[in-house]
Amino acid sequence: MKWVIGLRNIKTGIAICVCLIVSALLHLEYPFYAAIATIISMENSITNSFTAGKHRTMGTMVGAIVGASFAFIEPGNAVYCAIGVMVVIYLCNLLHWKKSVSIGCIVFLAIMLNLQNGESPMSYGLNRIIDTVIGIVVAVIVNYAVFPPRHEVKLHKARKALAKRMAQIFEEMAELGEEADLKGLRAELNSLEKYYELCRDEFHLKKDISETMDQIGDEIESYRHIYEHLIILRRLVDEHHLELKGINFEDVDDSNTEPLAGKVHSQDQDQDHVGIVYNYHVNWIYKELQKLGLPVPLHIRQFGHNVSRA
Repeated sequence: MKWVIGLRNIKTGIAICVCLIVSALLHLEYPFYAAIATIISMENSITNSFTAGKHRTMGTMVGAIVGASFAFIEPGNAVYCAIGVMVVIYLCNLLHWKKSVSIGCIVFLAIMLNLQNGESPMSYGLNRIIDTVIGIVVAVIVNYAVFPPRHEVKLHKARKALAKRMAQIFEEMAELGEEADLKGLRAELNSLEKYYELCRDEFHLKKDISETMDQIGDEIESYRHIYEHLIILRRLVDEHHLELKGINFEDVDDSNTEPLAGKVHSQDQDQDHVGIVYNYHVNWIYKELQKLGLPVPLHIRQFGHNVSRA
């Protein structure tokens, strides 16, 4: 099913609704700040939501403390606003909270520019921290409870799709001599890596799939190596103008199941070396596909290759 409105979009709307209801129940003076925290913290994974919320909380604390300190002197002063922003940036960098810089500056300016006459800077800053924490908590809970991300399902689908595509590309290049879509293969590999990273970092999935994550990681590493060897094959064909030569299978002993060393039909000895290199990479990919339990082309499995200059 394809959603016209994305699930993350729907969850953001639900989280905003919940956040405003909670703000009303707690009689928050500025629910706007809690709502902003909810929007920023609604990420594509629960772990990312928590991480985004953590960065926002740290930035809010720095901005609130610095903002309250400067507001005690003179709120709204342009020179103090400039100096205070520099102080916030410096402190965030000093604490290695670089992702908290922007929100720290925003909170600082919110205190300096929005503080009402007679309102306590410390109270205002503390309320901004509370608003932020409420918004983050709502975002994380909604992200976990409502349509939770199913990255593990996408991971397994991406694994199956890439395995099939990898064997198909190998057949197209090594057996049929066709120019395969290596850019598309790279895109599929990138997608698999993305889902793997998301699943590996999701704390609520660690108990469920932790036993297989190392195996999947090794599998992805093998796919990376296979892709690199396929790139080399493509370059050998393009740079040396190689093409696969047909084999008379009636003259080949079917009992020979090991890939044969390739031969280049040329008097140029360098081209013989190219053929050896080409077949080395073909055989390496073949063996790696076997380790992964993936199907390999019949002709490659039985007979190897002969290559020559086009």
